[in-house]
Amino acid sequence: MRRMPSTPAPVTAFGTWPSPLGPEVMAAGARRIAAPTPLIDPDGRLGWVWAESRPDEGGRTTLVHRDSAGVTTVLLDAPWDVGTRVHTYGGRAHAVTPAGVVFVHRPDGSLRLRTHGGEVQPLVGPQVCGLAEPVYDAARSRLVAVAEWSSADGGFPRASLVEIALPSGRVRELCVGADFYAAPTISPDGRHLAWMQWNHPHMPWDAGAVYTAGLDADGDLVAPRHVAGDARASAQQPAWSDAGELYFLWEPEGAWTLWRERAGRTERVFASDDELGGPMWNLGMRTWGFVARDTALAVRVHDGVARVIRIDVDSGAVHSGASADLVDDAPSIGHLAVAPGQAAIVEGWDGRGTALRLVDAAGSELARRETGLFDVLAPSDWSTPEAVRFATSAGDVAFGWFYPPKLGDHRGPPGAAPPLVVVAHGGPTGLALASGNLPVQFWTSRGYAVLDVNYRGSTGFGRAYRERLRGMWGVFDVEDCVAGARHLAAQGRVDPERMVIRGGSAGGFTALAAVAFHGVFRAAASYYGVSDVASLVADTHKFESHYDRFLFGEHADPTPVWRERSPLHAADRIAVPVIFFQGLDDPAVPPSQTEQMVAALRGRGVEVEYRAYPGEGHGFRRAETIIDAWTREAAFYRRVLALDPA
Repeated sequence: MRRMPSTPAPVTAFGTWPSPLGPEVMAAGARRIAAPTPLIDPDGRLGWVWAESRPDEGGRTTLVHRDSAGVTTVLLDAPWDVGTRVHTYGGRAHAVTPAGVVFVHRPDGSLRLRTHGGEVQPLVGPQVCGLAEPVYDAARSRLVAVAEWSSADGGFPRASLVEIALPSGRVRELCVGADFYAAPTISPDGRHLAWMQWNHPHMPWDAGAVYTAGLDADGDLVAPRHVAGDARASAQQPAWSDAGELYFLWEPEGAWTLWRERAGRTERVFASDDELGGPMWNLGMRTWGFVARDTALAVRVHDGVARVIRIDVDSGAVHSGASADLVDDAPSIGHLAVAPGQAAIVEGWDGRGTALRLVDAAGSELARRETGLFDVLAPSDWSTPEAVRFATSAGDVAFGWFYPPKLGDHRGPPGAAPPLVVVAHGGPTGLALASGNLPVQFWTSRGYAVLDVNYRGSTGFGRAYRERLRGMWGVFDVEDCVAGARHLAAQGRVDPERMVIRGGSAGGFTALAAVAFHGVFRAAASYYGVSDVASLVADTHKFESHYDRFLFGEHADPTPVWRERSPLHAADRIAVPVIFFQGLDDPAVPPSQTEQMVAALRGRGVEVEYRAYPGEGHGFRRAETIIDAWTREAAFYRRVLALDPA
């Protein structure tokens, strides 16, 4: 039989491949699932409620309910928008009560009740205080929540823990004195409250502490006391066992792992060099919890790979079985919520497309809800991550994830290497997981290689690695991105003449600093990135108002260091094109910072593109904004890297 010749693989210039991931698809992928919360109906059947964003509805967030039979219902129609501005970055803004689901309406900060019958009733009016992380106290028919109170003199808001009486909505303070509060949790018998708090100049991952107190008949705190956490080893995510013992994550041995208080002693439950916790940028973050009396589920991060493990809290052993394979096919894990016999795992993270997976105590999947993007690429089109480690400055080693270009059997011209997109994550106390998220695939499916860098300062590698960035922001993070790009170029895996860097927020600062202080990248993209440190310190919000002491060090006069590290004051050293994306309502990085940087570069004749979006803040929510940003950035790289065949 005559064999027919095979069709040769298409040869297409790198960076110009016909990706199915258009900007409209990326906007759909910005639909985010967050903060799943168990809801047990009057018959004792378990369901779940979660927040779900709607980029195509003006960027609002609604609540979705899935009952025990698998029926899914959207609980709130427009114009309701669930969210909170407490700590600026917000977090969980809803809770389940016997009367229905309470939620914070983001536009005015009011607290409302969505009854089981579908009616929305007022509880706490606008302008009373900012509220977040409400939890239901069944013994007293009330909520306990984190609150922020506006200052009469226009200064930073004051923080406290409060009770909200139901159904009256009366607000009363329970705990005051700390600069920040988070994670209130009530013991099963209703007799104790635990929470997290910290003070300036620290961030929660630097010196977060767990406290507990008794609750009297009126719900007042009795004998508050410190349990764990200080500036040497932070603690987070307190939770109670069915037996009334307090468990939490703590890092006295160098990584957040599971501890408890038993018989007046603090003892380690699970020994590991891997992280079970994470940086608490958003209130309500959970990465562990009890799924049964003696069993906890936890997200374990090892060298940037996340897995869900089952821990026997009596022995400290990790269960074998289905859980070992629970998330092998998952992207990054953003949240883990638990209920008796069940857990809800949010896969993915902000802006990357998310899915909600429900599993039983053994790790077997019960159900899954996706945002519509996990099957948008065929398996043959997905680029899979490769762990890379490379030498960097000061004799250190840094880490990252390398993604080669991938779209079916497309290949570049013979002898050519692909352009490289280096991604600097935000925070800077963030983490690049081996997730292969949609923004990565957006580039790899077009014929770019991507390096997602875990520069020094990233979480997931223990406190010592996180602390390497102390006093060195704008130096070590930048040098690690540069070293990673050079490492790949030296191996011949990428085109050294076509390397670009992109980042958002703190990652935008790193990207701008990279093109200001190193001649490695041909272009940069900054999403609401810091450009002037002095302006950041002067204009920033309460949550980060002392973060500069960690980032730049303690100095009698810090202004020379601030100026030395600021891309704005090194604008005369930037000679490559830069594209900027900025929300005009951004409270964390005000538009004035970006606009000064744009003006400085344009004044020198540097090619600059600036996209400003009314109504957007620190992170984009609206579909039209997301579509425009991806369209502009893709066209920008093709132009400045001369990737078009013409």
